[in-house]
Amino acid sequence: MENPLSKVDTKREALRRLRESDLPVIISGAGIVGEELFAICRHEGIDVACFCDGSTKASHSSCCGKEVIYTPDLQSRYEDALILISAAAIKDVVDLLHAMGFSRWIAGGVLLRDQDLSQSAELDYRKFAIENCIVCHDGFLNRDKIFIRSVDLIITERCSLRCKDCSNLMQYYQHPRNVETGELLEAIDAFFKVVDAVMDFRLIGGETFMNRQWPIFVERLTKGRRLSDPEVKRVVLYTNGTIVPNARQLDCLRDERVLVIATDYGERLSRKLSELKQLFEQNEIHHHVLQIEEWLDCAGIKAHHRTDDENRQLFKMCCAKNMLTLSDGKLFRCPYSANAARLSAVPDVKSDYVDLYEAPLDEDGILATRKKMRDYLFDKDFLTVCDFCSGRPLAGREVPPAVQSDTPLPYVLYANPACMDQ
Repeated sequence: MENPLSKVDTKREALRRLRESDLPVIISGAGIVGEELFAICRHEGIDVACFCDGSTKASHSSCCGKEVIYTPDLQSRYEDALILISAAAIKDVVDLLHAMGFSRWIAGGVLLRDQDLSQSAELDYRKFAIENCIVCHDGFLNRDKIFIRSVDLIITERCSLRCKDCSNLMQYYQHPRNVETGELLEAIDAFFKVVDAVMDFRLIGGETFMNRQWPIFVERLTKGRRLSDPEVKRVVLYTNGTIVPNARQLDCLRDERVLVIATDYGERLSRKLSELKQLFEQNEIHHHVLQIEEWLDCAGIKAHHRTDDENRQLFKMCCAKNMLTLSDGKLFRCPYSANAARLSAVPDVKSDYVDLYEAPLDEDGILATRKKMRDYLFDKDFLTVCDFCSGRPLAGREVPPAVQSDTPLPYVLYANPACMDQ
């Protein structure tokens, strides 16, 4: 089904194919990376017909002076085209394009490898997005290696807020705890026996800074074993702006590969944000303050009793299905599935995750786990746990962010077969 154009893996060849194409060139993704690819095309004298984007907010507008078409509407506008992909989630884009009859595409990361990626202490999202695209596209084009865009490492269930619509399900934990340090370090080591490289290893909770051992995990991830080719390209810590870390803990955050992202939920909730930002600026720590206007309504736990085809469609449209999460020595496709399992809220279905300890961590066992992980990452079309999720499409129902609950929310223990009829 793939056209030879899809196999381009050098910038020179990609530019030649783009120049010689008798089809309209369309850039998939109207964001930072799409704009960068447009600039490269313009510099090389390559005409771009338009952009397409899977977000309804980005589509039906313009980018770089070109129209942005909602990707599902592309069929009605073009019989065929050469698609230059800017999205890091390249497999999702390729699958969607193929389903629509567009088999000619080029991975935009190939054109970006020699771009200037210098960065200041206040995060340059251009660098962040371009590096992400390059690593993800290289991993997609080279199936012999396992390159992963991002992995969330759950280091705590504790949070300083109780947001009733938290997509990581923190609002359901009755007795939240920090994850044991030795357990996490062992899981990281087991993970890197199987995986070759990760673009972003993200420390999450709950609230990351509520586990006071967080510097241990940052140091393990930044030091690595292959210093000339770091297995982790970037370590990202997420915080809600309620806790300021001790000044003695800041040394590990000064590493050029470390980034702190603080979400701003307003002065009442993110009450330490100004102090936190000042601390990072004074210590030249890479950071970014994220403004959030809405959340997707995707935090419920309920057995919907959908058909496999219905769950397959839900999975296909999910914007979180590649937000891989490491929890209890298992790799899950998303934070929802990982936390639903931690809560014992859903049945334990072994095909829903990759257990890093299922096979021995010797040569044969690692090879077996690598094969299982490749199949899980590239061939999985839905999870059993999808039936308990309300879905997370980009165009889903929106709710106000960070609305607080006074107490933990109740939920049904669907892990108990007796509850499955509810």
